[in-house]
Amino acid sequence: MAKKKKQKKAGIAKRQKNKQQKKFATKRKLQAMKPSQRRISPSKVKQNLKNLPSLIFEPELESIAFTADEVNRVVSEHEKAPDQIEAIATPEFNQKLKETLQTMRIRFEKAQNADKSMMVHAILYFMEQEEAPAFLNQIIVAMFYRTWSQIQHPETEIDLKELNQMLNNYDQTWADYLQEKMEGSGLEGAIQTGRSTESMVNEMVDDETEGLAPVVASPFEAVLEEFGEYLAAELTLDEETRERTLEDVEVLVNDYCEEKEITQLQDLKARKLRNFLEGWFIRLMNPTKEDMETMIHSLDIFFQFARQKEKIPAEIGEDIQNLFQDKDSLLTAFEA
Repeated sequence: MAKKKKQKKAGIAKRQKNKQQKKFATKRKLQAMKPSQRRISPSKVKQNLKNLPSLIFEPELESIAFTADEVNRVVSEHEKAPDQIEAIATPEFNQKLKETLQTMRIRFEKAQNADKSMMVHAILYFMEQEEAPAFLNQIIVAMFYRTWSQIQHPETEIDLKELNQMLNNYDQTWADYLQEKMEGSGLEGAIQTGRSTESMVNEMVDDETEGLAPVVASPFEAVLEEFGEYLAAELTLDEETRERTLEDVEVLVNDYCEEKEITQLQDLKARKLRNFLEGWFIRLMNPTKEDMETMIHSLDIFFQFARQKEKIPAEIGEDIQNLFQDKDSLLTAFEA
C-alpha cells in the first residue's frame, strides 16, 4: 500500500514563501536540495547528511551492490580497507553509480522527497569534484561495509545505526592512512580527511549562495539537532513522525522566536508558549484542529526532552508541564 503523504499546515506555505523572498534567492542546484516551499534548517541539513548512507537501501543502489565474491577478492588482494574500497570501485562502477544516482534524483524530485533529493545531490556533487576518491565516498564505503557485514553475519541485515557506526570506525581507524593516500595523490588541498561529503555540501552551498545575503544560523540549532537524535535513538519514532515533530518545534524556536527576538530556551516560559499557541500560531499559520493537536503534542515532547536533559530550569519545566497537561483549554481557545 502506498504511504500516505503528510499534509502541510494551511498557513505554512505562505510564511515560508515570504521568508525565502526576504532572506535570499537560491540558484538551481541549491534549490534542488530544498523543499519547494521551505528552507531546510541547518539542523535538518546535518540530519540528512547523517542519514545519507541510508540511500544504499534504496532499490536502485541495491541492484548494483557489491557481491560477496567482489568484496572477498579485494580483501584477499589488499591489506587495508581504503585500498580494498579503492580497488572495488572501478571506473566502470563509478560511472554506473553516477547514472544510478541520477535516476534516483529524478524519482525523488517527482515524489517531492526533498530530504532524499538533497542526499542524492550531495553525493553527486562530491563525485563531480576532480579526482574525488572512492575511499572518501560515503555511498561506496557504505556499500562495501554492508556487503562485508552480510559476509560476516549472513543471518542478519545491518541497519542504518550499525552502518553509521562502521563508517565512524572506518574514519577513525584509517584517518592517518587516508590522509597519507590523499597527500600522495595531491588531493590534500581539495579534500580533507573527515570532511568528505559533508564538506562538499557546505562548499556547494557556499558556491551557490556567493554574493547573497548570509543566512544567520538559529541559536537553537544545536538543541534541535540533539532533539532530532533523541527522537530517533531514545523514542525510536518513525521517520515521518520525527520529521513532523521537528517541523512543529522549528516553527516555535526558529520562526516565532526570531520574530520575538528570543534567543534562549529558558525565555520560553509557559506564558509565552500559551501566547504562541493561542495567538501567533493560529493567526499566522491558519492551522486545522489536527494541526493544533499535533503542534501541542510535538511541543510537549520537546519540553519533556528539555526537562530531562536539563536544558531549562526545573521551575520553568514544571510550569510548562502543567500547561500541556491542560490540553483541553488550549484546544478550546482554538475552537473559540
